[in-house]
Amino acid sequence: MAGLPQVAASQPMAVPQRAPVNARPLVAAEAPYTAPSVAAAEATGKQTIRVGLLLPLTGRNAALGRMLQDAATIALFDKYAQLSQLQQAIRVELLPKDTGDAPELARNAAQQAIAEGAQLLIGPIFSDSTAAVAAVAAAHHVPMLSFSNNRARATPGTYLLGFSPQEQAYRVVSYALQHQRQRVAVMVPSSALGNEVLAGARQAATDAGVELASEQQYPSHAIGIEGALSKLTAEGAPPFDSLLLAEGDTALATLLRALSARGVTPASVQFLGTGIWDDPTLLRQVNLTGAWFASSPPALTAQFTKRFEATYHYTPSRIASLAYDAVALAVTLAVSERPYTPETLTNIGGFMGPANGIFRLRSDSLTERGLAVIGINGTQLQVLAPAPESFGK
Repeated sequence: MAGLPQVAASQPMAVPQRAPVNARPLVAAEAPYTAPSVAAAEATGKQTIRVGLLLPLTGRNAALGRMLQDAATIALFDKYAQLSQLQQAIRVELLPKDTGDAPELARNAAQQAIAEGAQLLIGPIFSDSTAAVAAVAAAHHVPMLSFSNNRARATPGTYLLGFSPQEQAYRVVSYALQHQRQRVAVMVPSSALGNEVLAGARQAATDAGVELASEQQYPSHAIGIEGALSKLTAEGAPPFDSLLLAEGDTALATLLRALSARGVTPASVQFLGTGIWDDPTLLRQVNLTGAWFASSPPALTAQFTKRFEATYHYTPSRIASLAYDAVALAVTLAVSERPYTPETLTNIGGFMGPANGIFRLRSDSLTERGLAVIGINGTQLQVLAPAPESFGK
């Protein structure tokens, strides 16, 4: 990494003093923005708003936490480069706090951030840590933007930024039904992920006035799938024209081989998937040519990835883009009159995430995203239906 500061777990992170030397900002400025020091800002009466960044900076998930911290650092610089001089009078400091490997450590991290004046918490990553922090945040009336996608963790003031498999399934199944695929089957694991994907598919079918052709579930990770496959293909030729799957990695490869042995191939059936397929490594390992899936606009994701790689010299995983968008939102709202109130956070018009496109935080604490439908050709992606540019009521 070049040009951006290394930040210790307990050290406040202010706007970087220089632009990264190996990368241009997403929105280029006439010259690199040089922020005043925090001390100078406070001496002149300029407002400093502090935001807690709750990440596992030690323990078994430390590499993941550092990656999200790297994304947050770039976002802090990039967003300030876009603000007017007047808006830059309001500073945002990130307070990185280590959530380690245990929920109680996450709770302590939140308490430390709030004690140091955090008005908003970004993170933690995992569901159990989110639950542990939620009570602390609620007690101090501090909102939280968690990276979890476990819908059970959505409570008042705890907003879930994690990508929703249910929302992605709804989008891709709706698209299929609108494009002459009227017999959609679903084959998913018996897990929280599988249940969400199935729920999204069911809702899409209901809204389109049709029924799913088949619903099959099997034990997690494609283990023991023969029973589900036998039911799915009991009539010989597949009694469906589209098949929604919810696997990635080696489980997907196992499932595709088993389906192919029963005559269910891309030549006979339209495969559908979720954002779990939005992964270059997966596309190099598994042939999904011809498949469709729903995810964030790929051009924005690619732009973020390129920016990150040029700065830190490694490739981020998809979740890092959530940290980038979360910090961008924190800076955007910091210059508003009432930065992090429920009314401001749940603005019905939503926000533009630089890495993942439009999104809005709902009153039920879930995140609604504008998703594209994407076709796969080898390792290349093609947008079949762009993400919406705005939300309806």
